[in-house]
Amino acid sequence: MKRIFGHKRQKAFTLLEVVIAMAIAALIGVGAMKLLDSATTAHKNIQEQGERYNQIERALLFLSNDMQQLAPRNFRDEFGDTKNNLTSDDSIGKTHLSFTRLGRRNPAQLPRSNLEKLTYLVEEETLQRISFAYPDGMNVEQGLSRTLLEGVSSLKAEFFDGEEWTDYWPVDDGQGTTPNNTVNLPVAIKISLDLMDLGLISRIYPISDKRKNSDQNGTSGGKT
Repeated sequence: MKRIFGHKRQKAFTLLEVVIAMAIAALIGVGAMKLLDSATTAHKNIQEQGERYNQIERALLFLSNDMQQLAPRNFRDEFGDTKNNLTSDDSIGKTHLSFTRLGRRNPAQLPRSNLEKLTYLVEEETLQRISFAYPDGMNVEQGLSRTLLEGVSSLKAEFFDGEEWTDYWPVDDGQGTTPNNTVNLPVAIKISLDLMDLGLISRIYPISDKRKNSDQNGTSGGKT
């Protein structure tokens, strides 16, 4: 009796099929890595941009709080000369904004005034807020400087006197001088920061009512 042995023929991958499969897997892997890298980069950029916007908002918040506390009081410089409370054109030699504000913090309850003299200026591409221990008789080298914002090209302040905007303050009284015993405040201040990455941003801060200011100066005799 003749025995017949049968068996199935096993089907295997050819070398070409293996190579194609490896190539497809490699392409998928490269694509997945690029997608992951793009997602990681995008997430990092979003975080950095968010932190940048937070820094800008914090700097503008400092400016806003200081502008709201602007004190109607003149001060004396290191030479004893009376200066208008708000100045942007004096011996510092660079674009700046100097003023005196109310509400100086005093957590230790020290016997001192609640007035604080401040100067804002751009130095080495950073916005600096310089605070002085006393409102009178101090120069810029004696102040405590704090960096509010980096990547700032320039600072510009404009002042609205009720009729027009000017690039400097104080403005004169029509006779070439501003009386030292007069507290001369603008109606509004516009502060512009030129940022190296985002360009120009501006904020307008209302300061005073010109008519009310004139009435107060007239009735008080210009005392500070």
